[in-house]
Amino acid sequence: MLARLARVVVASRAVPPTIGLDVGATLCKLAVRGKDLVTEHHPSRDLGPVRARLEGLAPARLAATGGGAVGLGAEVAGVRVTHVPEFEAWARGAPIVAADEGVVLPDRYLLVSLGTGTSVLSVDDGQVSRVGGTALGGGTVLGLGRLLLGAESFRAIAELASQGDRRRVDLLVGDVYREVAPAIAADLTASSFAKLASTRPEDVAHALMGLVGENVALICGGLARGARIDAVVYCGSTLAGNRALRTILEDITTRFGNRPLFLARGAFCGAVGAAAVAHGSDAGTI
Repeated sequence: MLARLARVVVASRAVPPTIGLDVGATLCKLAVRGKDLVTEHHPSRDLGPVRARLEGLAPARLAATGGGAVGLGAEVAGVRVTHVPEFEAWARGAPIVAADEGVVLPDRYLLVSLGTGTSVLSVDDGQVSRVGGTALGGGTVLGLGRLLLGAESFRAIAELASQGDRRRVDLLVGDVYREVAPAIAADLTASSFAKLASTRPEDVAHALMGLVGENVALICGGLARGARIDAVVYCGSTLAGNRALRTILEDITTRFGNRPLFLARGAFCGAVGAAAVAHGSDAGTI
């Protein structure tokens, strides 16, 4: 990633780049405007290295979004920081990231930012509004993973979850209705963590993903149904390298009658959108 970014910097010396940043509670995402979509992220707890990185990139334009963007200050690398509202940045960036990945977005969809917490946006022909959210997110998984598993990184929890089976931890509808046919699918979760037939770290980690994923998908399903929206676009750093969570979101969203879509670099929608706003480009390019 750094080598690729270095090539972009060399190629853009004649034309200094436009850079967008999305400073969240955990990560600071960075996107460089150019022929290719180039992205990277840094911890947001200390923005010193981010400022040093920007000094090296020598941008012509710089835009920032997210709750921690104010921490960058008014100027970095001799360039004034343009602040872009977070929801506008995400709505502007999602179609660009999708186009880069060959994903066709409909005119109307829910855009789900699954980061430390979760925010749900409604995008209707480019117009965006926040319609809901939940405090459940990657921060929940990491916090409970530290408490229950002694895990020190999100990646470690995601790796454990990929090897686990939460059906040994969660109480299923079929566990409750053992002798009669249930009114809903027997393999649905009746109560998270209520069985505990296993306390294997892998199974507990998978149950953590289930706790977050099922509730996020159910909230999104209800919001989509109320707005008569078919597609739910899941993005955010919590999904990076997290196949277990993606599978859970996919399953519940589909059962709700909605179409789940995933953007591999969806965590960078805000940064990409901020760069697009700063550059004044249309939604088809960064």
